[in-house]
Amino acid sequence: MIMNPETHDNVSRLNRHKENQTTDQPISRQSRLNQKLKQTDIQWLALIIGAIAQNIIWWVYPLIYSKNLAGGQWQHNPLLISYSIIIAIAIFLTFNRGFSRWINYVVILFPLLFLYFLYKQFTGQQVMLLALLPIALLLINIPWLNLQNVLGLILYSGIATIVMPVVIFYQQNTYLTQPFIISLLPLFFSYLYFMSSVFVTEGRNKRLTSLVFGVILLLNVLTLPWNFWTILTMIIIIFTWMVLINFNLKQRYRMVFFTVLQAMTIMVIFLQQH
Repeated sequence: MIMNPETHDNVSRLNRHKENQTTDQPISRQSRLNQKLKQTDIQWLALIIGAIAQNIIWWVYPLIYSKNLAGGQWQHNPLLISYSIIIAIAIFLTFNRGFSRWINYVVILFPLLFLYFLYKQFTGQQVMLLALLPIALLLINIPWLNLQNVLGLILYSGIATIVMPVVIFYQQNTYLTQPFIISLLPLFFSYLYFMSSVFVTEGRNKRLTSLVFGVILLLNVLTLPWNFWTILTMIIIIFTWMVLINFNLKQRYRMVFFTVLQAMTIMVIFLQQH
């Protein structure tokens, strides 16, 4: 039987296509697998860096402030350290994944359950204060409460500013002072500014919100003594705003990026004061 030349060409092209598929398929699968592994490594690294930065924000200032007080000594408390790590991880995962996902509710359960162990060694008031953070995370993630906006940002910023630093300070000194609470104001403004893009994600609203809270934070920084560290803080704040208005960071990088910048800012603000 004589085969039509066009039919022969079609058959040969089909065979070459099948050969290419068989040779390319394992390579493409392997490349996709390698890409997924790299993304997983990046996410784990971002989680670790984000949790460390969050704990720096909470722990450094109360410990430095306590050192300058009579009788202020380092009190080793593994349970409080463990809780701060767990809640920092919960905050990172909740905000990094996006709000209102079912997995967020599972993540928030861990710090809530850990409060049982704290109740045996801490006062009832301290445990209630520590419970505010996971409860705030839970409320923010409930869609019908409509807290995924500026109102939720203010709620989270206020609670994140007060809870851990106040409990850490009280554990160090067994008392609480009004000047210490007032001195946490820059920390509150920093949360409002650096977490604004997490709660307000739309372009124009995001830029406007970050501008307002950025100006408030800058004005607060300008009240500090002028030196190299003050100028460095202003540069970080302005750099952050330039990133916010010019770049749309992917959601999985947003939380670690702004948490690290916030930690740097807070370190510079607080360390130069003591």
